[in-house]
Amino acid sequence: MINWVNFLHLYQPPQQNEFIFHEVARESYFEIAKFFDLYDGIKLTMNISGSLLEQLIAYRYDKLLDDFRNAFLSGEIELVGSAIYHPILPLLPEREVERQILLDRVIKRQVFGEKYNPRGFYLSEMAYSIKVVPILEKLGFEWIILDEISFSGKLGECDTTKPYKIKDSKLKVIFRNREISNSFVPDTIEKISSEGSEKNINIITATDGELYGHRHLDFYDRTRAVFGDSNVKSLRVSEFIDSFDENDLEEIEPVASDWEAQEIEIADKKLFSYWNDGGNEIQRKMWQLAGLAIEEVEKHAGDENYKIARELLDKGLASCHFWAASGRASFLWKDTIWNPDTIENGVSFLVRSVRSLREDELKKRLEVENLFLEIIGLIWKKHWETFYKP
Repeated sequence: MINWVNFLHLYQPPQQNEFIFHEVARESYFEIAKFFDLYDGIKLTMNISGSLLEQLIAYRYDKLLDDFRNAFLSGEIELVGSAIYHPILPLLPEREVERQILLDRVIKRQVFGEKYNPRGFYLSEMAYSIKVVPILEKLGFEWIILDEISFSGKLGECDTTKPYKIKDSKLKVIFRNREISNSFVPDTIEKISSEGSEKNINIITATDGELYGHRHLDFYDRTRAVFGDSNVKSLRVSEFIDSFDENDLEEIEPVASDWEAQEIEIADKKLFSYWNDGGNEIQRKMWQLAGLAIEEVEKHAGDENYKIARELLDKGLASCHFWAASGRASFLWKDTIWNPDTIENGVSFLVRSVRSLREDELKKRLEVENLFLEIIGLIWKKHWETFYKP
């Protein structure tokens, strides 16, 4: 019997192109929602990000929201907490970390009701550092899910079939199997099942939900096969953790990393490098702009436009535009990560947050504007010189 703990992360960035949003909703989210009508006994653990929920509400995807709500209320979905706009939490000040988490909680309560009281928490990109642990404990979370490389900084050293406890903390942690998670998971699970082992096998996977339908077309109907396989039992994360005696859990100290991190990067302390590479001039200046925006907006909490500025700033801290500026090959998808429009849209949130303030001094406004213009120039210079192919 395979005990499959299947974690799905559903997210769209706040600046997502409307056409792409509807395409992903049609190809992935509606398909996932159908799982619960098609397959008996299915259980998933999911992060449906606050940013995605905002857009589903705005575009009036009422039927889809109802389907997810019903699956949650029936226990087929276990929902977790997260940060509303998908920032890399270890790179933010603690105040911003807590704010993003609480904003996510507000919209999920709005959509899923008071029954939404998550035990688990999903870190954007599984980007972990010890600084987030006390914040998550303070906010009442009981467990997190990380990539297996976070166990020791090396792949293959973690027993991904059981939960652990973080040292000097009440938080528990499970680790996804990276190799299986980076495949088309139903296909791999079904192949393992077909081998016919008589032993109980625990498999923990975690993927973007967009894998189903949008990024992978299931021509061979592996999803239907694995969800209908009597040798595969799906479990929610919390029920999986609860099946172990807490007193027997091994205490560990996970290392700072993310789900794309490589061993050499962790060894060299080049952490979260897809979003914050010290050798990437554009990213360095983007983080400089983010820091200035946080400082200026928070300095003017009494400003009559503070609420507007704050919303723009929250969205400007999303991970996607920092990722889009990396200019590196993705470990998983192999394509070069570069999108000048996404970068420009993201930093526009940051500069607009400061522009929205009525009381900010001219000197600071100009400092922010000049930095913004410098970033825009660097983006397009790099694009035309490096990536443009006529």
